[in-house]
Amino acid sequence: MIDPFVLVLGDVAEWSAAEVAGELDARGIRWTAVDTIDFPLRMSMDVRLDQDAVRWAGELETGDSRVRLDEVTAVYYCKPRDFEMPSGLSGPELRFSRAQARTGFGGVLASLPVRWVSHPSALADAEYKPRQLTRLRAAGLQVPPTLVTNRGEGVREFAARYGPVVIKPLAEPIVWEGDGETVVYTRRLTAADLDDLAGIEITAHLVQQWQDKACEPRVIAVGDQVFAVAIHAESPAGRIDWRTDYDSHRYEVIDVPDQVREGVFRYLRLAGLASSVFDFVVRPDGAWVALEANTTGSWGWLADACDLPIAAAFADTLTKE
Repeated sequence: MIDPFVLVLGDVAEWSAAEVAGELDARGIRWTAVDTIDFPLRMSMDVRLDQDAVRWAGELETGDSRVRLDEVTAVYYCKPRDFEMPSGLSGPELRFSRAQARTGFGGVLASLPVRWVSHPSALADAEYKPRQLTRLRAAGLQVPPTLVTNRGEGVREFAARYGPVVIKPLAEPIVWEGDGETVVYTRRLTAADLDDLAGIEITAHLVQQWQDKACEPRVIAVGDQVFAVAIHAESPAGRIDWRTDYDSHRYEVIDVPDQVREGVFRYLRLAGLASSVFDFVVRPDGAWVALEANTTGSWGWLADACDLPIAAAFADTLTKE
C-alpha cells in the first residue's frame, strides 16, 4: 500500500486550507503546499513523460523543498493564485508567459492520475453560474427565477413578472483598482434603480427573484458527508447579503432535509465534483431554495465557530483508499 502524500494546491494560509493541513498534520499524513503564484520566480519544474509511461515523472522545487510528482496520491485544490512573472515583460510577453505557465505547469498537475478534491477541469466548468443553476435544477433542487441580460428593458420586464429582484455578479465579485480591491455585493433593485439602468449594457448581469429568508444555510458537502450551518444575519445589510456584515451573524448547526441532501449529492455527481459549498435560503414557509454552489467556497470560519469536523471529512476523502 502506498503511503498517502497530499499536495495542497493553493494558498495554505487560506482558512479552509489551513484547517485541512492541520488535520493532515494531526493524522501524521505527509503533505506539502504548492501555489501557482510562486512559478516561475520561486519555484521550478522539471518533469518528463518517458517512453511507454502513462504519468509525468519529475519534480517541483521551491527553495529547499522538492516534490516528486510520482509520490503524490491526492490533490486538494484550494484557490491557487495567478502566476507571478518577472518584472520588465511587455504586455504581449506577459500574456504569452502566463499562457505557457498555465498550460505547462497547470497542465502537468491536472494530468496527475490521483484523487482530486476537486479536479480543476470540473471546477472550471462549475464556475459558469448559468450552467451551475441548470445543474442545480437538474439535481432536483429549487432555484429562483433568474435572468442573465445586458438589456435594461429585460430587467424591467423580469422585475414586473417576478419582483422584487436582486442583482449580483456572475463571476468573482471583486473589482481590482490599483493596489486595492472592492467587493461587489448582492443588492436589491429599487424602483429608482429600475428607472435608471444606465450602464447595464456594458456587460452581462445576473438578476434573480428576491427570496424572503427565515435563515441562510451554508451547506458543505465533501465525499459522502454533509454539514449545514444556518446563518442568521441580523442587520439590514446582512439580510440582503450576509457577506457585508459578519459581526451581525448568529450561527446554528442544522439538519439537511433528505430531499435536499439527495439533490446535493446528485449535483456533485452531475458536475463531477468531490466537494462543493452550497448557499441556500430557507423561506418562511420552510422551502429550501438553492442560490449557488461555490466549488471552492470558504467554510473554515464556520467549522471553527460551530466546532464541526469538516477538515476531518476532507482528510478522509483525500486519503480514502
